[in-house]
Amino acid sequence: MDKITLVSKGASLSISDEKLLIEFDRDMNSLSTALWAGGYRSIRSALNQKLTGYYESLQDFPGGSVESYLKICAEEVTESPEKCPSLLTAARVRLYSHKVLSAGGMTIEAVTTGGVEKTACRASSPALYREEDEHFFPVGTINMMIIASGFLPECVMARALITLTEGKSAALQDLGIADVNNGLPATGTCTDGITLICDPEGKKYTDAGSFSLLGSLLSKAAYESVRDCIETYDHPWNASSLLRTPPAQDIDRLRKLSEKS
Repeated sequence: MDKITLVSKGASLSISDEKLLIEFDRDMNSLSTALWAGGYRSIRSALNQKLTGYYESLQDFPGGSVESYLKICAEEVTESPEKCPSLLTAARVRLYSHKVLSAGGMTIEAVTTGGVEKTACRASSPALYREEDEHFFPVGTINMMIIASGFLPECVMARALITLTEGKSAALQDLGIADVNNGLPATGTCTDGITLICDPEGKKYTDAGSFSLLGSLLSKAAYESVRDCIETYDHPWNASSLLRTPPAQDIDRLRKLSEKS
């Protein structure tokens, strides 16, 4: 695996055709949607794993489930797989986007992969399958691994996931990405994942809303890295200028019109 040093303290990124692995020289806090080692926990690494084969049902995965498969993948790269939240994608992981944003003593570092041609969807669209059907759709996933230099309490990390998702959705809307089933503006794909990592020894932050410094950096990192993946590497067929975000409106004019009405 190729290896580079990240801006985040004590962090490195290893890259292969099948894996993006972030490693730390100390324990970090993480909140992740990963099926393996997800949720809130102390971690030493984070993995974005490319799916290397086609499996028609969940039971066909090595180990008999996606969770077991990802555990096997984590065991290949770390001696502490239980401290390695592991996301899954069908995207070419070497075509990742790496963004670093800093302001006011806070640094946000994003390592993102993504594609939208197969599974772009709009939140509130009708369901396409039920979990009991045991189908699995990893194709077209947007996966973000985000490192924050500060300390975020659990509740703030949960709010940060919302802010990151808003940044991702804004990127898709500005690019005019369509839901592949109904043609409406997409807000994500049906299999997106996030691993958010923060430093338990860093400065404490309690506001991850979009107008806060932390939230602004988070949403911009998500926006820029997702847009980079799609514009640079994906060139999706389901991008339409008709769905792009319209020009900004004059807020003062809107206020005056509202007052008159």
